[in-house]
Amino acid sequence: MTEEHEKSGVLPTQERIADAAIRVIARRGFDVVSMRSVAQESGLSAGTVQYHYTTRQDLLVAALTRSVERQVQRVERARGPGGYRASLVRALRELLPLEGVRREDAAVWVSYGAAASTRTWLAELYWAEMQHFHAMVRDVLERARQDGKLREGLTPDAAASLVTALVNGLTLDHLNAPDPVRAGVEAALDRGLHLIVTD
Repeated sequence: MTEEHEKSGVLPTQERIADAAIRVIARRGFDVVSMRSVAQESGLSAGTVQYHYTTRQDLLVAALTRSVERQVQRVERARGPGGYRASLVRALRELLPLEGVRREDAAVWVSYGAAASTRTWLAELYWAEMQHFHAMVRDVLERARQDGKLREGLTPDAAASLVTALVNGLTLDHLNAPDPVRAGVEAALDRGLHLIVTD
């Protein structure tokens, strides 16, 4: 989304459609996504949805791509000063199922992960996005290693795999947990990261 669209609050049609597909998936599941369900959610006609995304598969790819884009934007905005662990907690909390769009995107990630287990076309896309996330985390952990803040015995690559597992596990465990339990997800993230980085 451009800065101009962000300020005006008006999304381009393709983003509006992808966001609607994300909401459908988050509320009703992956298999419910159709031109009609997304049109209804977006307030657009089914013809408009189909004009932008010819097939259901195109629509599902757009929803995953948009969800990842939203997550990356939030993560980048959350980065800031402080130690590696504090910075990682701020950034990675944006991927956890806390509320609003965070919960939507977490539900999408879980839904696509499950769907990718039986759909080759989706498995490749899901794996590529997972590898992109892994590489971003590995870069941060390489800097932590250079500064002597990565736990002894860990390589940045191994530590990135642990971070990925931590975030995915917390997402699965807390996605539909009662509010009091879900409220503890950030503390659990911090405890987990404490085992990986020393500051």
